[in-house]
Amino acid sequence: MLKPAEMRELRIVTLEGHVDGVIKKIEALGSVHLTDIKEFLEEWEGLIEPSRADAVLIKTSELLTRIDNIIALLRPPTAGKKSLKEMLFKERIEEKAEKIKVEEIRLEEIETEFSGLEDTVTELTGEYERLREELSNTKELSEILKILEDFGVDLDFVGEKEFISVYAGKLPGRNLEELGSTLEAVSGAGDNHFVVSKGITGGNEEEEEVAFAVIVTLKKDKEEVDRALMRVDFEPWQRPPTDIPVRIKEAIVEVETRIKRLGDEIKEKEREIAGIRGARFKDLLVMQELVQIEENKAKIKILFGTSERVRVIEGWTPEEKVENVIEGISEETGGFSVVEVREPKREDVRVPSLLNNPRIIKPFESVVKMYGHPLYKDIDPTLITAIIFPVFFGLMFPDMGHGFLLLLLGLALMFAFKGLGKELRGMGIIIVLCGFCSVVTGVLFGEFFGFSEYASHLVAGSVGVHVPHWLVFKPLWFEPIPNVEFMFVMTMLIGAAHMEFGLVLNVVNNFSNRNIFEGISGLVKSWCLFGALYFLLVLFGISFIGLKKGIVIFIMLPIISLFILKIVSELRHGEGGGEGGEGGEHSGNSHSHSNGEKRSMMDYLIILIDGVIDALLENFFRFLANTVSYGRILALALAHAVLIEVFILLTFMCLQINPTVGPVIAAVVFLLGTVIVVILEAIMAGIQAIRLHFYEWFTKFYEGGGVEFSPFKFRRTYTY
Repeated sequence: MLKPAEMRELRIVTLEGHVDGVIKKIEALGSVHLTDIKEFLEEWEGLIEPSRADAVLIKTSELLTRIDNIIALLRPPTAGKKSLKEMLFKERIEEKAEKIKVEEIRLEEIETEFSGLEDTVTELTGEYERLREELSNTKELSEILKILEDFGVDLDFVGEKEFISVYAGKLPGRNLEELGSTLEAVSGAGDNHFVVSKGITGGNEEEEEVAFAVIVTLKKDKEEVDRALMRVDFEPWQRPPTDIPVRIKEAIVEVETRIKRLGDEIKEKEREIAGIRGARFKDLLVMQELVQIEENKAKIKILFGTSERVRVIEGWTPEEKVENVIEGISEETGGFSVVEVREPKREDVRVPSLLNNPRIIKPFESVVKMYGHPLYKDIDPTLITAIIFPVFFGLMFPDMGHGFLLLLLGLALMFAFKGLGKELRGMGIIIVLCGFCSVVTGVLFGEFFGFSEYASHLVAGSVGVHVPHWLVFKPLWFEPIPNVEFMFVMTMLIGAAHMEFGLVLNVVNNFSNRNIFEGISGLVKSWCLFGALYFLLVLFGISFIGLKKGIVIFIMLPIISLFILKIVSELRHGEGGGEGGEGGEHSGNSHSHSNGEKRSMMDYLIILIDGVIDALLENFFRFLANTVSYGRILALALAHAVLIEVFILLTFMCLQINPTVGPVIAAVVFLLGTVIVVILEAIMAGIQAIRLHFYEWFTKFYEGGGVEFSPFKFRRTYTY
């Protein structure tokens, strides 16, 4: 559980004719993570070469795009918006369908069947869209005709006359005033021009208001009027086709008739489309799935190696699945295949990692993966994180009442709010554990919705009111605010223990991987971390073996040891030795002497300086900073207590305002304060708990950045 699952490298060599069957079997097994052969080409010494995309991949990709387009055209309209109750409490129903058995996928038959359906749907939807556009234009025309009727204008009135020019068209409503003043400047005030306008409906509220205007001017002013209309963004209205009567009332009747006819035709097209959707939509989904499977097969073949007659497949599978994979491939190929199984080194970064954690702590994998998916050589910190993370949260958010609210929220996410999805259900597990730890630490520190012995004394001293005794709980351990120094020491001890655990994990990991030098170095670092803690405790007047003796044993000796180990590491690296680990972190000076060149005095001086920097800055002082950093546990616990105590004081002050109104205001203040504190402090405590894990703990033993185990598997919904 503290290590990713044991993996085995699979090297499968099979005949070209069996490759499709092998892919099908691997997919059915669902336990092989396929990888690119390019990562292993050097081991084949030119016997194979990477595969290239073939015609099948191009054909399936093009066909899949066409199918996707037709599915988009036929997809049923989305259901109405769900109510808040449905979104929260109604469990999401995954798509289920009666599956069709498909013995063999024949792309030619699928393409032939689809092409006929594609032509029918494309023609039908094209005609449907044309009718909708025509209906929209006709409705707009009807609206304009009704405006002209209000103005008392027939269609033949618009245009060039013997002495006047009549314009009709649209312009932004904000430009109407500018239009009037511009026309006055062109033709003068009085009866030389005439403007009537009316707003056009139908646009959404965010769009700019548009007006329809009829403008009458003298014909002699046409050129100036045209320029003026351009300045106000006037858009001339195009008169309707000649088959529309010029008399406005007759035109309106004709247009209304057309609107009804177009509406009937659109409904007929909708019925035809709905008929095709009902009869063939599932068939399209089946085609899509089958073509998607063939495309995935073609894509996966690009990862394989190829020669004249064989294909080479590289992959990984958990150790317990190896026999099943070998038997399945042998059965599929009739024995005409070779499967070589290798045990990879833990340091091999190509190996994907599979985490096997109990369901209850699975959600904490998401916390770990925020830092990076574990490498195959890494220790999986999920289990330990699932234990320590809620404890840190509880120490930073210690309150029985507030913790109980979080506990209820977590239970609601797990069992009541089913509509929010599995991810938030997992988050509910984390919140439940954090809330439980908050309740426990609230008991230890004697806090209940912010009420404590310290808070009761504060209220009595500031407001002169005694807090009811049933709201005050005696701390099972101590209260943080009156015992700040003690709690700070406690947080440092917790932090040092946390980091020591990380260093111990690193030592165990190195020794198990036979990195002896790094393992010894890790033990000395653990010693140095204890020295940093001892130094901080001395500042608080705590020394358990005598000051001078403690400084020598816990501070000077580990620093000197780290200094020596660093120099030895540099010298060994320069000689071409070393066992990995830190070997890649040395300076370029060391690299320049890896071929046996003689070092100068400057080289040795640089190595000594590097040793001092590593021992003091990179280890001792960093451990000091890391240990003090755990003081944020104290800071958050105090911030939580102080913030809620402010609202408690305000609550009791409000009680003294008025016997009638005061209790109501006090209740509102207290409830508002509780909501603010729970939301704000819970978020801050969660962030800081994550930070302590990422920067103070993970850095001691965990690298991350690994490849997640992802077995090759088709997604089948409609076929089997």
